[in-house]
Amino acid sequence: MMTKNVIYARLPSTRERVLELFKKYGISAVPVVKNNELVGIVTRKDILRKIDEDQLALLMTPDPVTVQHTDPLKKVVDIFVNTRFKRLPVVDEKKLVGIITVRDVVKIIAEKNIEKNVRDYITPSAVCIWEETPLNVAGEIMRVSNTDFCIVLNKNSEIVGLIDEKIMLTESLIEEFIEQHQYSSSSDTDDLWSWGAVRDYTVKYFEVSVLKLPKEPVRKFMKEAIYVYPQTSVSKCARKMVKYDLDHVPVLDSDNRVIGLITDKNLIKALLEFNEI
Repeated sequence: MMTKNVIYARLPSTRERVLELFKKYGISAVPVVKNNELVGIVTRKDILRKIDEDQLALLMTPDPVTVQHTDPLKKVVDIFVNTRFKRLPVVDEKKLVGIITVRDVVKIIAEKNIEKNVRDYITPSAVCIWEETPLNVAGEIMRVSNTDFCIVLNKNSEIVGLIDEKIMLTESLIEEFIEQHQYSSSSDTDDLWSWGAVRDYTVKYFEVSVLKLPKEPVRKFMKEAIYVYPQTSVSKCARKMVKYDLDHVPVLDSDNRVIGLITDKNLIKALLEFNEI
């Protein structure tokens, strides 16, 4: 189930090279290799947490959690369900041979026919914002509420779209912020957006607040309003997640009011409960 043709970075390398990989391949993290052995992993958030650092060796998370290529899929799902990890490098001894993500596991569910409904996997809370909310304000709402996903409503409280971390943390915004930060650091004036002004934020390390996000309304940036109902089957929900590139799907009641979310992490629990792996 792993992806065998892994996009990776080699040591030594730089932040600029990593951002090039992110943009070229549409990914948000890459394993790091030295002398043909896995030594780390670097994500967009790593770059934001260490805004003054350019060298990959200091940006990456060293010695990441891995799985062996011979490990059963159940071990992978157990790790995903019980940790914050969304991806795991796959190794043969110490050699990088693949990568597996939560999305890969969701694809397995989508290909199966698990008819149990999603009712038991609902997270009974969700952050909602108005479609006219400025994107930069939406970013602050997400940071303060410790979430990376918001449901967008219109003035009639109807769901009209979705905003997630992927929309917020684009490489272009990261690069713009880095350039502005480096420019301001060489001046004698304090920059409100400098890393020093926000480095003490610890809420989920959601650093969107340091970016100069547009002040235009979220309706210009939001994704299509995809949703399910409590009686929707687990596999049908998985297929929607895969098709629309979502890690979260809102759940609506019979009156089309939001009652919660299905997260990819919750959904993959079905594989363990139904012994489908």
